[in-house]
Amino acid sequence: DNIEMTVSELQKSPINYTQIAVLADDILKNVEYDALRVVFNKFHSVISFKPTMTTILSPEVMEKESESGKVGDLDSYEIEGGETKSEILQNLTEFQFSCVVYNAALENACSELGARMSAMDSSSRNAGEMLDRLTLTYNRTRQASITTELIEIISGASALEG
Repeated sequence: DNIEMTVSELQKSPINYTQIAVLADDILKNVEYDALRVVFNKFHSVISFKPTMTTILSPEVMEKESESGKVGDLDSYEIEGGETKSEILQNLTEFQFSCVVYNAALENACSELGARMSAMDSSSRNAGEMLDRLTLTYNRTRQASITTELIEIISGASALEG
C-alpha cells in the first residue's frame, strides 16, 4: 500500500461539493488504482473522533467481483441510453469517490471544530479558575495589609495613652 497523495488544509476556506468533485476528478485521472483508500477523522462527539478508512474499488475490480458473485448482480437493472456496463461503473465510481471525499472533508471539519470547541471550553474554564485564585490571593493580601494597618493604629493609640 502506497500513499499516492495527501490533501491538507482544506478548511482554510469553506469547501463545497464542486471543489471536492474537481479534486476527486484530478485524483482519478492521475492515479492508477485497484482500490482507493480515503483516511479521515470520523466525528463522534465534541470530544471524540475516530480515524477511519473507506475503500473505493476501481470499476474494473468491481466488474470482476460482480462477475465472480462477490458483490450483488449489476445486471438486475435495465440500462438506458446505450451506455455499457463498464461506462456506467466508471461514472458511478467517479461519483462515489467524490461523495466519499466530500463526506471525509465534512467529517474532518466537524472533528476539527469539535476539538477547537473543547479546547476553547477548557481554556475558558482554566482562565476562570485562575481569575478566582488571583482574586482570592489579592483579597487575602489586601486583608492582611488592612489588618497590619489596624494593628499599627491600635498600637500607636495604646502608646499615646500609656
